Amino acid sequence: MKLNTQQEEAVRHFGSPLLVVAGAGSGKTKTLTHKVEYLIKEKGLKPYEILCITFTNKAAKEIKERIKNTFGLELEWSGTFHSVALKILKKDGEKIGIPKDFSIADEKDTTLIVKEILKKYGLKKEPEEVKEKISKVKENFEEPEAWLGVLLEEYQRVLRENKLLDFSDLMRELYNLLLVDEVREKYRNTFKYIMVDEYQDTNNIQYEILKLLANKNICAIGDPNQCIYEWRDARPDNILRFIEDFNPKIIKLELNYRSREPILRVANAVLEASTLEWKDLIPKLRGVRGEGQKPYVRRFQDEEEEALWISRKIKELAGEYELKDIAVLVRVGYITDVFERTFFKAGIPYKVVGTIKFYERIEIKNLIALLRLIYNPSDEVAFKRLTEFFVKGFGDKSFEVVKKNFKGNWFKALKESLKKLPKNAAISAYEFLKAVVPLYKNPEKYHEGLEAFVEKIDYYELLKEKFKKDYEERIENVKEFLSSLKDFYAKAYTLEDLLAEITLTSEEEEEENAVKILTIHSAKGLEFPVVFLPRLEEGILPHHRSQESERELEEERRLFYVAITRAKDLLFMSYTKKENRKPSRFLSDIPKHLLDLSAFKKKKKVAYEENLRPNRLIKKGDKVIHRVFGKGVVLRIEEERAKVRFENGEEKVIHTSFLEPLKTPSGVP
Repeated sequence: MKLNTQQEEAVRHFGSPLLVVAGAGSGKTKTLTHKVEYLIKEKGLKPYEILCITFTNKAAKEIKERIKNTFGLELEWSGTFHSVALKILKKDGEKIGIPKDFSIADEKDTTLIVKEILKKYGLKKEPEEVKEKISKVKENFEEPEAWLGVLLEEYQRVLRENKLLDFSDLMRELYNLLLVDEVREKYRNTFKYIMVDEYQDTNNIQYEILKLLANKNICAIGDPNQCIYEWRDARPDNILRFIEDFNPKIIKLELNYRSREPILRVANAVLEASTLEWKDLIPKLRGVRGEGQKPYVRRFQDEEEEALWISRKIKELAGEYELKDIAVLVRVGYITDVFERTFFKAGIPYKVVGTIKFYERIEIKNLIALLRLIYNPSDEVAFKRLTEFFVKGFGDKSFEVVKKNFKGNWFKALKESLKKLPKNAAISAYEFLKAVVPLYKNPEKYHEGLEAFVEKIDYYELLKEKFKKDYEERIENVKEFLSSLKDFYAKAYTLEDLLAEITLTSEEEEEENAVKILTIHSAKGLEFPVVFLPRLEEGILPHHRSQESERELEEERRLFYVAITRAKDLLFMSYTKKENRKPSRFLSDIPKHLLDLSAFKKKKKVAYEENLRPNRLIKKGDKVIHRVFGKGVVLRIEEERAKVRFENGEEKVIHTSFLEPLKTPSGVP
C-alpha cells in the first residue's frame, strides 16, 4: 500500500532530529519499516548501523519480520531497551566490572532475594513494594531512604555474588557503561541512525541513555496521548523534553486506517477535553474507511444485566463476525469474572488474556532454573529453586551445610556435602545429581540433556504428586517446552542465547476463535472489529485512586482514548446504576449527537432469568443447532445442561436455553 503524504515526509526526512507524532491506527509501523528501507537503499546505511528500539519484544519481532519479508533485509540492532542493553553489556560490560557470563534475574528470582533479605533484617514489608522502590532508585537516579539503602546494598551484593543483573540493572549499567568515553564513541559511531518507537513510554534513565547515544540522526515516534504507563514510570513529557533538547522537525500522522469515522469523532472529542501541556501535539484523527454506525451507549441496572446484554449482542453478531474479532475491554481485572460466568452459561467461547505466561509456570521455571545453573553454576537463586522442588527433606539447615562447601559451583558443593546431609536429603540429592549428569557433561546439547533429566528424575510423577488437580496440563506444558528446545537447538541457539530469549521474550499465545476479555492496558497495540467497553463508571474509569490528581485523571482519559481507538467497526459503551454509581465523567465530554443513545428512549430491560429458562423439549439423541457452534447431537442431559457433540468433533456442555431442536425437512424420514 502506498504511503500517504505525511508518512512519505517522515520516511524521507534525514539530516536532523525528527519527531513523528503518530495517532492511533495511523500506520506507524509501516512508516517505520519504510524508513529503514529508505536509510539503507537511498542513504547507503548498513543494516547494522541502524538502532531500532521498540517498547515490546512483539513489536521488535514484527518490525524485523516486516523488513525481512518486504525488503529482504536483516536488522541486527532491533529490540527493546532491555534486549539492546543485554547485547551491549555482553560485548563491553567487562570495562565496568560486569562479568561476561552474567545472567538475568527475572521477577520471581528478585522476589525471592528480597524476601530473604527482609527475613534477615526482620522487616515486615511487602516484597513487591520494596522491589518497586529499588527500581525507582536505580532508574530515576534517586537517593534511597536509610532503611532502603541498607536493603539495596545487600540486594546488590547477592546479585553480584551470583553474577546476576535485574532488569533495572540492565538500564543502569548500560548508562554507566556509556559514561566511558571510548565505549560511548564506539556506539555513537556504530549507530548512524537511531529510531525509538513508543517514545512516550520511555522512562528517565532510558531518555538519558538516548541522549548519550544519539547524534543529529535520531527519530522519535510516539503519541503522548497513548501513554498509559505512568504508574510504571513512563514519562509522556519525555516528548516535550525531546523537543527542548533536540529541536526536531515535527510531523503528525493523522490519517487513521483502522476505525470508522464515527469512532474517530468520539476519540477526538475525548482528547479535546484534555488539560495537559502537550495538547498542541494532539493529532486530529481522520479516517479512510468511511462512515459507519455511531458508537452506542447503554445503561443497565447491574453488572449481571450488562453482561447478559453483551452476551446476547455477541450472539447476534456471530454470523457477521468471527468470535476472535470481538473484545470486551475492562479497566480492572476483577470485572472479567461476571463475563466469564455469563459467557460460560451462554456457551460463548472466550479467552481471558493476561493469564500466567508460559515461561513463568512453575513446572517450566524449574527446568529454566536448571539450565541457568548449568550456564552459571554460582547462581544461588536457581540452586535454591531446584533443591526446594527436587530434593526431598532439603531445608534451610541443609542449605547452610552445602554453603560451607561452596567455592563457585553449587553442583560440586552439593556433591561434597552429601555425607553431612540428613539421610533422606542425601539420598534425594544424590538422585538429583545423577539426573543432572548428561546435561552437565554436554551443555551444548541442552535439549537432550534436559530431556534425560526429566526422565531420570521422574518429573512427570513429581508433578502428579504435587499438583493433583491440574498435573495433566502441567505435563503437557513440559512436553511443549522440551519440544521447543529442539527447535532452538536446530536454529543454532547456544545455551546463552536460549536463556536470553526466554528471559526477554513473552510467550505468544496461539490464535483462538474466542471472544477476548482483557484489560485496556493489555489491549494497547491491538485492534478488534467489535469492542465492548463495560462499567464506564466513576471509581472504575476514572479509577478511584486517580481522582485526586489532575495528572492521574489525564492518564485515565488517555486510557479511555486507547480503549476507544481499539475498535474498527463497532463500539459499544455501557455503565450500570449499581450502588448509585455515576457514569464516567469522560462520557460527558462526548457531544450527544456523536452517539447512538436510542436505548435510553426504549428503556427495555433484559430479562435475565427468562433468558436462561431451560428448553424442556430437548432430549438425548436429538439433533440441535447452536448459534455459535452450529449443528450437533445431544449425548446426554444433566438437569438444565446438555452435552453436545458438534459437527467439527468438539464436545461441549451447554445450557439448554441456548440450543434449538433441528427440524427435519419434510419428506425426510
